Parts: sequence; C-alpha cells; structure tokens
Amino acid sequence: MYPGLMDAIMTMRFEHEWLSDEFVAESKRQAENETAKKHHYVPQMYLRRWAVNKLVQPVQVDTGDVHPPQPPKDVAHEKNFYSLPATDSTMDTPLKWIEKHLSRIEDTCAHRLDSLEKWGAGVVSDDALKKDLAVFLGMQITRTVSNRERTLVLVNGPDAAKWEFLKQSGLGPEAIEESMSKRQDDPKHEALDLMIKDVQNVTALGLHLREWAVYRTDAPLVTCDAPVIFLAGPPNTRDRAGVAGNSAVALYPLNPYQVLVMLKPGLHHRGPYRLDHTETDSINTEVVAAATKTTFERPGDEIAVKIEVPPWPERQELDDETVARLSPQSALKELLTDAAPRTRWVDLHTAPPWPVPRWYGN
Repeated sequence: MYPGLMDAIMTMRFEHEWLSDEFVAESKRQAENETAKKHHYVPQMYLRRWAVNKLVQPVQVDTGDVHPPQPPKDVAHEKNFYSLPATDSTMDTPLKWIEKHLSRIEDTCAHRLDSLEKWGAGVVSDDALKKDLAVFLGMQITRTVSNRERTLVLVNGPDAAKWEFLKQSGLGPEAIEESMSKRQDDPKHEALDLMIKDVQNVTALGLHLREWAVYRTDAPLVTCDAPVIFLAGPPNTRDRAGVAGNSAVALYPLNPYQVLVMLKPGLHHRGPYRLDHTETDSINTEVVAAATKTTFERPGDEIAVKIEVPPWPERQELDDETVARLSPQSALKELLTDAAPRTRWVDLHTAPPWPVPRWYGN
C-alpha cells in the first residue's frame, strides 16, 4: 500500500530463514495442491496446551456465553482466511501458500515453545530461540482477525490520506504517483502482503530486541484469539492502547501456568519470576480484555466467565462524504486514528491499574 515507506524500512529487515525468499518459494511449491479451507488464526498446537482430554473451553467475552468444550481444530478459524483472491495478479501463484507458510513455521515452533516451557522461569538468554519465536510471535500478531480489520481500514482508506502519507514520507509527486499505481487489485491481497511485510520489516525485530523472561503463576491462566498482548504501561493512562513498537510490555501466555513477558529496551526484569494469585488475576484480566471475541482455557477452570470487561469501542471508517470535507492532513490523521489498535479501557473510572508494577521500573 505504501511502497515508498516499505522501501525506506527495508534496511531494518529481520534476517531469518522463515522470512527469506527461498523459504517463501518452498511454501508456494508445497502449496500447489493445498486444499484446506479451515484456516486457524491461532495455531492448534498452541491451544492444545490448554486442552484437557483433547478439549479446550471457549468463552465469548462480550456475551458471556460459555461454549461446550471443543477440540482445538474446531475453534479460532475462518474459512479461507489466508487464501489469496483469484485475480489476474494471482493467476500463477498457489492461492493457499500463506496458510502453508504459517503451518511450516508452526511445526517447528511447537518444539521451540516446548523449549521455552522447559526454561522454567527467569530471563531467556538463548538468542537463537528468541529469533525463531520472534518470527512466530510476529506472525501471530499480524495473522489475527483484529489485525486484518485494521489493515483493511488502511487499504480501503481515501487516496487523499494515502497521498498525504507518502508526501510526509519525503516522496516527490512522480514517486507518489508510481507508489499509488503499485497497489494490488484486491484489498484482501494487499492486506495479506502487508501481513508478511510487517513481520519481515518491523514486528519480528521489535520483539527480538526486547528483554524476555518466563514467569510461573500461582493460579491458572487463560489465553485468547489475539494472544500477543501489548501494554503501554505508565506513565500512560489505561485508555492508551498498546502498540508493538513502544509498549512497555508484551505478554504471551505459554500454558496454564507460564507466561512469556517481553520488556521494551531500557526496562529490565527483576525477580521474583513467579506471579502470585493477585498478579495472575491481573494478567487474566488483560488477556480477556485483549480478546477480539473469544478466550480459551482449560475446561473446569471457569476463569474468563467471571471477568467483566467493557465492550470494544466502535471503529469508524472514513466515507467519501467525510473525506470531501477534510484537508489531506486531517484525512490522514483520521485514517491513522481509525486504523490504530484500540483498548476496551476508555473509561478510566472502571479501568484497572497496570499489572505487575515491577515490570515498568528501571
């Protein structure tokens, strides 16, 4: 969508086999006969870590509905979610190559997550392990339903705002014209392209640079359909949504009794590397609040149903009539605001404090 910007940040590209052109080419080769239509936006191998008798417990956050326990293969999926649209630009490309690409990475990362669990508790010093999981977690961030929705807001945004964005990036009129002409002919195709590029050029590197530690918990944890959770942290107030680049903390529940905590550069972990019941409750609240729709837990734990969080604020997309009344600068500001991550904690009177205060100090 923004080739000029993408060219500029290619210098930050995270070097990893799974993001290489060769690995992508092999995924496309293996996907030539791929027929699977059920595409999981949270990997089955991850949800199995909460399974009891091969079943997990889904809970709908906004309605409080508790579904019967289900196999991981039957939850957190959408039909053809990663399939490329059949257009002229994809005639020579296997339409399901991204699903194959994700599954190849997941197969290896199941063992990487096992290694992280065996770490027990404390700061993670294995850099090779961090690099692999930075790519995996980057993919988890960009593959979710909520991220797709935000990306499509950008893709479908007004040309006036896109033009202004490229102008502010330092491009001249001819370069802007060229960039605007390079867009894919289907919004979904463009969103899928950006999903991969975001991991290659921004997200994986940002995660890898953080200080990682595994914490054990004194009580069970839940997870959700957007399981990499960013906390902006103090001095920000709770109505500030966490974003990948500068949030103080990134959380990723590993299993019912371990959570990976990634602190931004400049912050450092301080023991104990065990979260008590109150701290664990605060993490579960953040997980439930981060869920787009659904949480997952062990059958019988009955955690999410007891946690009440506000509904998501509505996202307003710019329409042509509104854009016509705005300057290009104002249109760009509105577009970026509409596409930014949101938080349920817009009412500061009901918002909880930031969890685990020792994570935010030096």
